[in-house]
Amino acid sequence: MTRIPDAVAVASLDTHRLIVAVPNDGLAKITTNLPRPVAADVLRQIAADLDSPAGRCETALATGRPCPVHDGPAAALLAAAAEAGPAFTRGMRKAPRPAGLDALLDHVAAAISATDDEHQDQAAEEPDTLTVDDVREALAFNAGEADQVLATLRDILLAAADDCTPEQALATARILLTAHARQIAAMVEAHYSATRTRWGLTRSTRGLLTGYEGARKIVTAYADGLADEQALAEGAAADQAKP
Repeated sequence: MTRIPDAVAVASLDTHRLIVAVPNDGLAKITTNLPRPVAADVLRQIAADLDSPAGRCETALATGRPCPVHDGPAAALLAAAAEAGPAFTRGMRKAPRPAGLDALLDHVAAAISATDDEHQDQAAEEPDTLTVDDVREALAFNAGEADQVLATLRDILLAAADDCTPEQALATARILLTAHARQIAAMVEAHYSATRTRWGLTRSTRGLLTGYEGARKIVTAYADGLADEQALAEGAAADQAKP
């Protein structure tokens, strides 16, 4: 017969900083909003206290078990939380030691929460780091665009610079891709010239050289189109700027 408990304790991260649930079967589940190093230190201290003999205070001597105040995780909480930031250390040096384990843990939790808020404020001020996965996701997102690479480069530039407007990002993308396309066209032209110089214009090389020339024209036309679009955009911006 399954035992039905007469009371169920409900805990959440709204009221607790560290929750450890150990079922009869399966792995333990740990939920916390503490910094991971702090939570790890607390768990290590709890494990050490469960293995250690009773302390030497009156409570420990009377019960034969570790005292929840003097031998509990409070000391580790203080040491671990102090590593979370200098703000906590300064606060603990100035504040009186709370009486009782519950008050002490509440005090530590409040201090760590304040330190976490400082870290979150600092993180909010720092821009997100652009990763290669972000670039690939942006490229896939723009798969339906007429010019996938141009649209993706525009979006990446716009995301990387806080003070960049969509028009500036698009102009930068056009200029960069125009230069890149002309570079590719020059490489194709150089390969065409080297092949013709080495083998000459013969029946066997005519088709190859024609292909090189066609590729160069396609890339050059792409570069010219981007340059024309940018020239039109700059002209329109200049007209709008006129009084």
